[in-house]
Amino acid sequence: MVKSIRKVAAHEVHVDGDVLVQAVVELQEGNVVNYYTFSGELPLTEWLGGIIEIRGSKAYWNGRILE
Repeated sequence: MVKSIRKVAAHEVHVDGDVLVQAVVELQEGNVVNYYTFSGELPLTEWLGGIIEIRGSKAYWNGRILE
């Protein structure tokens, strides 16, 4: 069975020393499977705001791991 993907967005996504502005992070079973910038409203995407930091296969927002 394929697990659903959770899409979250923030003002900035920090990954490997780079900063993506207005970006989405896609999570599946708590692991980052994709991330990208966007310019328009995306359906089924949670707006978290602030900064999401990707470390390895995990994403963190306000010091909390995103599941």
